Amino acid sequence: MNKIYDKLLLAVAVLLLVGGVFLYLQKSGNAPSLSAPINVEPADNPYAAETVPSSESHEANWPEPVAQSAGPEWIYDVFTPPEIYIDKDGNFVPTGWKPTPPPPPFGIYLAEIERKRYRIQLEGYIEEDRSDSSKTLLLLLNEESQKQVRARPGDERPEAEFELLNFDIQRIRDGDSSIEIVAKATIKDQRSGEEVVLTHGEVRYDSGFTVVIRSEEDASYIKEFGEAPTTFDGPVGQYTLLEINLEESAVTVEKLAAEQQESETRILTVPAAAPISSPINTSPTDSTSNVLDTIFDSF
Repeated sequence: MNKIYDKLLLAVAVLLLVGGVFLYLQKSGNAPSLSAPINVEPADNPYAAETVPSSESHEANWPEPVAQSAGPEWIYDVFTPPEIYIDKDGNFVPTGWKPTPPPPPFGIYLAEIERKRYRIQLEGYIEEDRSDSSKTLLLLLNEESQKQVRARPGDERPEAEFELLNFDIQRIRDGDSSIEIVAKATIKDQRSGEEVVLTHGEVRYDSGFTVVIRSEEDASYIKEFGEAPTTFDGPVGQYTLLEINLEESAVTVEKLAAEQQESETRILTVPAAAPISSPINTSPTDSTSNVLDTIFDSF
């Protein structure tokens, strides 16, 4: 039975194939042939060839460009110029610009101001009785021996060659109710016979000093001065030391005018000195005063 069904299916498929081929051939026979000529009816207004007239050349007379609103040298109008620059203010300009060259170096700097410290310095004090400054114990430093010397007003210290004449403390009240303490000791220098005032919190110097000038242009350059005004030669010019300010550790120097260079005056300073340590100032009670007397009276 299976073979009979297979044969029937095959016969039906063959019939369908033959029918499809027949219909295709019928349709193909009705289509016009590509090789056959196509009849085109002429339009009512067919195109006609026209003769193009020959053009004649003319010389144009273009006006010269004029200055634009951007500046007297800005002559471009429609077309972009080949190069556009920006000036220091951020505006477009037709030509480039060069930044202002830096000023020439001053040439010298203040290396230090050497000041010899006085041989006795007031480092601190121990205040036992505020109503009686004669009981205050002073702590002084002998710069030569680097040893501390303790003394009370009226004491004489022959090993350090001075006599402590008096000691005074002033308490100054400011407008904001804060109190500023100014403590000063007066000693008699047994070497010179002079009276010298030592202020707590301040370094006492001798009268002499030395100003040291160096240069970054020439590491071997060094000049030392002990007075002002004075004129000297530097690595890049000539200078005049006008003024010396010992309180602010500064000097005023003028660089004299030279070729295509005007004179210039500067205030030269040195780095600030290290801060002085906080003052030693105690006010012991009456019970500890006797102990301190026992300890320090042996010195």
